[in-house]
Amino acid sequence: MNTWVRYRRGRAWYTGGITRAPFVAWLATPEGRATVDEAAGHARFAFLARTRATRRLWRRLAAAASNPDVIVAVQSEMDAYLGRLQEFAYAEGLLRVSVDLHRIVVVPRVLINGAAYGAMARRLESERAFASLDGGEALRDFFVGTLIHHLDGAIAGATPSPKRPLAVGKEWISVGLDGAFVWRLPLLSEPPWDGHHYLLELTREPITRAVRKAVVAAVERIETSLPSLSRLERNEILRRAVRRA
Repeated sequence: MNTWVRYRRGRAWYTGGITRAPFVAWLATPEGRATVDEAAGHARFAFLARTRATRRLWRRLAAAASNPDVIVAVQSEMDAYLGRLQEFAYAEGLLRVSVDLHRIVVVPRVLINGAAYGAMARRLESERAFASLDGGEALRDFFVGTLIHHLDGAIAGATPSPKRPLAVGKEWISVGLDGAFVWRLPLLSEPPWDGHHYLLELTREPITRAVRKAVVAAVERIETSLPSLSRLERNEILRRAVRRA
């Protein structure tokens, strides 16, 4: 498997072992090609220089990824991911409905992944093995972006539903995950992070079979109504949520 993150027993795990396939794919991007060109310098035999530079970048990236301090930092931020998802349940402007004294909130993935990306990047910049990594900012951005992408995929792999919810904290659970709805048009180098979580509030009232059926119906109504949101309305929802999260 090419994923750098595993999800099991209610937790996302990072062990420091990264696979090469995402790195190879990144080398084909403008950022990857520019990084290799810079690392190769002005050697006489350009092809050999690029090959050696690519190998060197990979070895040093893999070494940084498996550094014990880096592993601890990455795991700490991954453990905070679901807690951040819960925090967004209280953000201003997000779509929400009530079902039998339980609130349902739609939390776009771009919000939680953007917050996780920023926190991960800031945390790793304090780790010498990462901050001094050859390849500069472009390679560091690739590493962080791939971690968040794989973390998001690992969480999605849990396939939360009303019958099998995903706990995101003491007060909220994820009861559904949409991976296709487009909340914004990303810039050329940005990941799309389409879709959203459906978070259900935990209250003193139990989650009965009747409540689960009502949640399913409410989610279906939300999914039917979402396409009617204009591009301006979607951007405004994201803007307000980020400002007041």
